[in-house]
Amino acid sequence: MEKQYSTSIPDKYMQGWDNLYNKNLEVGKLDELSPHFVHYAVLEFSFYIMNQEIKDKTALELATGDGVDACYLAQLGYEVTALDILQSSIELTIRRAEALNVSDKMTTIKGDMNNFPLEPESYDVISAIQCLQYLFDRALPRMYELLDAIKPGGYFLYGGNVKPHFKTEPPVRFITLKELRQALKGWKIYSIAREERIVRPGDKRGYVWVVAQKPEIK
Repeated sequence: MEKQYSTSIPDKYMQGWDNLYNKNLEVGKLDELSPHFVHYAVLEFSFYIMNQEIKDKTALELATGDGVDACYLAQLGYEVTALDILQSSIELTIRRAEALNVSDKMTTIKGDMNNFPLEPESYDVISAIQCLQYLFDRALPRMYELLDAIKPGGYFLYGGNVKPHFKTEPPVRFITLKELRQALKGWKIYSIAREERIVRPGDKRGYVWVVAQKPEIK
């Protein structure tokens, strides 16, 4: 029987991710961090903050998925809130945090990334990797809400698909490189890129990612 999820994302997507995370719970090596290449934003971010003191700083990982990025941020020293609507994702993130000894840095919340309440300037880092596009017409507005929730001097880490991409029903809402640059006007851009990769024969996809720092209050 197909599960029903309290989200606007079609069940066919949610079911696929749910199956993947449950499989990882069974066979995954949870004490290893091996991010997918589209998570470049999180990896590149580390190069820019290595010499900074990370104490009492917070990070929000939206749609945490397999928990790899959330645990990576926790290893860097952030107090991480990892959000996902799938219980399998939450369980996987908790178990991965335990395996990597960062449970004390991790708070997991089962919730919808579109309706999760955001206070202005409340996080030092917000990470949204391969998720906002599945909010469809809410993708771009939600991104601006995330930007408002970042503290001055804080960071936005983003990754997502762009064309080329296989057709989906309903069509996912790609956030383009141009839209990212417009939204982050005035921010310090450390890394921004677009890439195309052949995922499998006949399946070529485009990806974008960005690491940006919000201007400090003057």
